[in-house]
Amino acid sequence: MKAHNSTIMNLMFVVLLTMFLIACGSSSNDDLKHYINTVKLRPATPIEPIPAFVQLMKFNYPENEARRNPFVPLSPKQQTDLFAPNSQRAKEPLEAFPLDALKFVGILRQDGKIWGLIMQPGGLVSRVKVGGYMGQNYGQVLVIKDKVINLEETIKVNGKWQKRGMIINLRTPT
Repeated sequence: MKAHNSTIMNLMFVVLLTMFLIACGSSSNDDLKHYINTVKLRPATPIEPIPAFVQLMKFNYPENEARRNPFVPLSPKQQTDLFAPNSQRAKEPLEAFPLDALKFVGILRQDGKIWGLIMQPGGLVSRVKVGGYMGQNYGQVLVIKDKVINLEETIKVNGKWQKRGMIINLRTPT
């Protein structure tokens, strides 16, 4: 009985839906057709011709070798930094360690030359002379005295190379 009632309900729903759709489609749209035909009968407005453009005078810039072309990147020689370290130079053994890991433990005088004795982190003692390099920031030894080594490091700050002085004091035995 329930199946029979649901079938009747479905059939009634379909009939009502069909009636609504027929009622919507039966309205007359004669007024819309009349308006479209009226618009089509109007005379077309003429299209304006394309305006003629006036040719502007060509401006030739004076050729001057001193002026830089803004569309060509700067050449590398104009971008060189005066304090940039020499990247072609072979690294010395003491440049493998940070400067704070190296210890100044003494000096050696031989044939009028003064060498600084530097202890590496593994306990190996190396020597360095004036003009030699040590530390990872391109530190170049400027002066070796009895109790101090003065050197100059080259560091990069905000994209520019700068020099900074460093002092390594003699490490006294404990």
